[in-house]
Amino acid sequence: MRRSVFAILAAASAVVATSPAVAAPKGGTTILTLPSVEDPCDVGLTTPDAIACAGYYPGNLNAGSETANIQEAIASLPGDFEWDGNWAVVEATRQLAGDLEGPNSNQLNFGQTMFGLTIIGAHFGNVEGDAGNVSVFWLFDFGTEGAEYITLDNTQGFSNAHLYTTNNTPPVPEPATWAMMLVGFGAAGTALRRSRRRNGQIAQLA
Repeated sequence: MRRSVFAILAAASAVVATSPAVAAPKGGTTILTLPSVEDPCDVGLTTPDAIACAGYYPGNLNAGSETANIQEAIASLPGDFEWDGNWAVVEATRQLAGDLEGPNSNQLNFGQTMFGLTIIGAHFGNVEGDAGNVSVFWLFDFGTEGAEYITLDNTQGFSNAHLYTTNNTPPVPEPATWAMMLVGFGAAGTALRRSRRRNGQIAQLA
């Protein structure tokens, strides 16, 4: 009897060991974990460089059927990022400008200015290096000046890219910045008044 119990426990352990691993992301829903990373992703594949990346993951995760895995990939980036799975607000770039020809052919342009922390996911059918058919998620910081696009330093195997999150409007200037601007306007106004007064005095003398 004791041997039968041990045999059953051993069989159950073997089943668990061979089953896909699961993870509980934010929200408490249990999903399959991300595919294993084929090769460490490259933060320097773009200009400007990304500040962090997730991947390379095998295959194309930038698809509607991969929502749960995309959420896990984005959540793995530094910071407190959480994509809600709403594809309607995701901007997609299916091909590079100019069909891979011309001076801007390696730009990824989503038709809007991106500000601050921005996440872009891309798929490569055969990325530069040994990783092959992979997906990557980059985290950029475009600050308050923003960026109209990013540039791929190597377009080998590029398939598509998606803009998952960015600040669509420029950040409000800090109070110190406003103070400096007001001081500048005040100084300009004072200089203008002095110039007018000086010109008036010269006209009276004439």
